[in-house]
This record gives sequence, C-alpha cells and structure tokens, in this order.
Amino acid sequence: MKIAKPTLFLVLLIASISSTSIQVLAQNQSKQAAPFENIDRINGNDMIERLGTQRSKFIKNRKNGKLPKPEYFINRNNLTIITFNGLDYFVKNNQVIGIQGLELSEEVLSQITQKLVLLDSAQYSYSEKSETDFQNERLFLLSLKMLSTTTRDIAALTKTTNPSLNVENNVAKMRLPNVDKSLETSTAQSLVQLYK
Repeated sequence: MKIAKPTLFLVLLIASISSTSIQVLAQNQSKQAAPFENIDRINGNDMIERLGTQRSKFIKNRKNGKLPKPEYFINRNNLTIITFNGLDYFVKNNQVIGIQGLELSEEVLSQITQKLVLLDSAQYSYSEKSETDFQNERLFLLSLKMLSTTTRDIAALTKTTNPSLNVENNVAKMRLPNVDKSLETSTAQSLVQLYK
C-alpha cells in the first residue's frame, strides 16, 4: 500500500505536467500560426484567365463596356502566396522570396523575379493604356499569355528527381520575356504570310 501511493502520485504528477505541456505547446503553435493566417492567397492561373476574359468581353462591347481595372500579380507589399501551375510563389515587396518545396539561391529567385515582374509591369501598363489604343489591347493579352507560359516553364523544371537543382541550373537559360519583340515577330510573320 505504501508503494502504491507514491506510484499513484508520480503518475498523477506526470499526467498533470503532460497536460500542461500540451496546452502550452498548442498555445505556442496557434501564436506562431496567427501571422500566417493573414497571408493573401491568389490563384495566378485563375487570375490570368479572369483578366483575359474580362478584356475579351470589353473588346466585344467596347461602346457599352467599362474598361476592366488593371491589377498586379507580383507587385504586392504584404506577403502573398500566388499559385501558378501547382507551384506556390511567396511574394513580398515586388519580389519572389521563395517557392514552396524548392531550395533556391537568392540569385535564382532574383532571376525569376526579374522575369515575372517584367511581365507583370507590362500587362499592367498595357491594361491602363488600352482604353485609347487597340494595339495595347493585343500587347496586354500577349503579356498575359507570356506570363502564363513563363510560369508553366518554371513548373516544368520541377518535374524531375531533383527539382531545386534543375530550377537552379535552367532558370538562367530561360529567355527574358519581351512583349514588344514578340509582337514585331508576329506582325512580320503575318506580313510574310500575306505576301505568299
């Protein structure tokens, strides 16, 4: 009987400490999770499609329609997770600061940022100017298409056994998007086709 009381006391003491530890741990986890609850989340592919659809509707009903408001993808001050083709890009202060599941150097993140910010700025600018010039409508839609293609190409680089290394080695090889150059090329090609 004398042995049972200390053992019972010890078991109750351990249970009490465990219960308190679990409560403290849960409180700490909820405090740590709280800042991440305020992160904006955007589906980039849906946003590209939505902006393109809005613009197409505006073009068809230019006289009756209202110009869609320009929107940025990357130019955001708050931490935002933008999902393109299954990859979560962490964006803050107009920079890609990381991609979920990939260990990338600052140099590669800078290269990705450069490509995406260029296209984001282009689509925003062409969207603003498109009310007065139809050519800007085409450039806006082209910049959206190039943004979609660029993010799809980055996602394709992650479909290997070592995705971080593959992205590190191949992002620099990706061409820097040039919306104006693409338009010149497509115009020249259509002129050649007309000539034939």
